Amino acid sequence: MESKMVNRTRKELIKFFVTLDELEAISKKMKQTGITNRSAFLRKVAIDGYVIHIDYAYLKEHTRQIRMIGTNINQIAHHLNATGEIYQSDLIAIQEMLEEIWRLQRSILSSLR
Repeated sequence: MESKMVNRTRKELIKFFVTLDELEAISKKMKQTGITNRSAFLRKVAIDGYVIHIDYAYLKEHTRQIRMIGTNINQIAHHLNATGEIYQSDLIAIQEMLEEIWRLQRSILSSLR
């Protein structure tokens, strides 16, 4: 075994564990690329591949804001159910909240470009 290591170009070993699902995903991607040697495939991905990290913090804030708007609309609905009366001010408030939801939605979509 020592003599084989002397002639190797690649002498450093990297070893890691995967789940069965991860192994199946790796095999599937290998088939898609046509690379049949797992070491060659993983080396290629590790060197030439890239990792995409997406920061979803802005989406969490938008979700929080939309949830608050939904709570406000729900409070108006409870009021309407309790009194059986609808006021112009309630309709205006609902319309403003819906416009705010659409503004937030447009903001989310424009930030993805």
